[in-house]
Amino acid sequence: MEKPSIENTLKKAREIAFYSENYKLADFKNKNVIISFLENSRILTGEDFLDDNFYKFIPKDKANLSLFLTSGSTGKPKIIPTTYDDLNLFGYGFHLIYQEVLGEDPSIIFNIAAPRPAISGAVLSSSITHSNAIEIDQGPGQNIFDLFVYADKILGANPNLNKKILLIGFPSLLFRQIYGLDEERRRKLREIASKNEVYALIGGEPSDIERSRLLHKFLPMKGLINFLASTERLTGYKFYPESLLNDDTLKDTYVFKLGRYGNEFGILSDGKLIYSLDDEKKGLSGDLIVTNKCFKNKIHMPLINYNTKENVKFLGIDKDYVYLEFLGRSNKLINFSVSKLNDIIADNVIASTARRFNLGEGYAELTRENGVDKLTFYFYKNAFEGSKDKVLEYLISKLSEQEMEIKYVLEKKLGLLRLELTEKDKIPFYDPKVLKSAKIVDKRGISAY
Repeated sequence: MEKPSIENTLKKAREIAFYSENYKLADFKNKNVIISFLENSRILTGEDFLDDNFYKFIPKDKANLSLFLTSGSTGKPKIIPTTYDDLNLFGYGFHLIYQEVLGEDPSIIFNIAAPRPAISGAVLSSSITHSNAIEIDQGPGQNIFDLFVYADKILGANPNLNKKILLIGFPSLLFRQIYGLDEERRRKLREIASKNEVYALIGGEPSDIERSRLLHKFLPMKGLINFLASTERLTGYKFYPESLLNDDTLKDTYVFKLGRYGNEFGILSDGKLIYSLDDEKKGLSGDLIVTNKCFKNKIHMPLINYNTKENVKFLGIDKDYVYLEFLGRSNKLINFSVSKLNDIIADNVIASTARRFNLGEGYAELTRENGVDKLTFYFYKNAFEGSKDKVLEYLISKLSEQEMEIKYVLEKKLGLLRLELTEKDKIPFYDPKVLKSAKIVDKRGISAY
């Protein structure tokens, strides 16, 4: 496949109103001239795509164009125009990643990532079109166990195929499906996975080493690829080998590698944009800037000098990857240490506990102690005079029913859980003057990303 380039990006930019109005575009045939141009050009942010601004980014040839409405996880939701050629390039970047990690294409790929409009799902579906693999798609009423049963039959009947299976999905979805299986099917799932070479490509939400180890406990893997993808066509990953997943005493010292196939990367440090990254600049920190590369004679929506607003430290570079440490990342409210916790789960558990023990209204609060998240449930004790320990035991069981990671979090002391049975006016954030106090309040004092 022809390689994309920054030269093609700058040529394509002439056809787009925003760039022709804001950049002095010429023929760039010298790499040093291109780098100098990038380092002295305007920096885009998400603000440029808000409201009606995105119209100026649409190519004059509007064929094969998608408008992805972002989730707003890094600010106000915005619209990023993307072409099918962009998605093809984006997908191929991920194909290169899992081909590098596995050493070859797997024989079978399961793709249970979120479908459109999620950008990650669209891209990972595109990546499979470049792979020499059998894709097995989950149908209505089927689950991860069914996928592995079908894959095992295919591999057993075709001895010439390698035993490699790649599972693509979002962690929370994988955990929900595994938790929905009975113990016999979980055992059979582990058995099938153990006799083949399973790899997982997961992302779209925080997936640290503890979360990865928990998934490995239920689904034995040769390795796990923690991917990064964004609407701005960022491709990146870090790889957890089986040895790390098996050993709780080992620390996560692995770094993220961002693919240079479809992008060039710069660092905005102290107001200066540096694209000429080399070994002498190791340790440089600042905002991560990405510039997309383009194929020749294709329809593209180039992004030149896009500020991802990710604070990173530069660790090294080679012809294929930039090596980075992501600084200042913190979990959202929905994460209780490594587990997924959201308002719906909290509401359901509070309501169930209140009914079971004839308690009054209940609320939950997230705080942080010595770097560890603490979730405290407060209930108006009403006329309850029973065992507080029984209520706490029930709380843990109900949380575990809703989200299988909670028990793991508590057993590993990755998070703390407390219970307070008190008068309503003693609940620290309950406000009788408002119509409805929040059921769960985050007081950790950390910013979401």
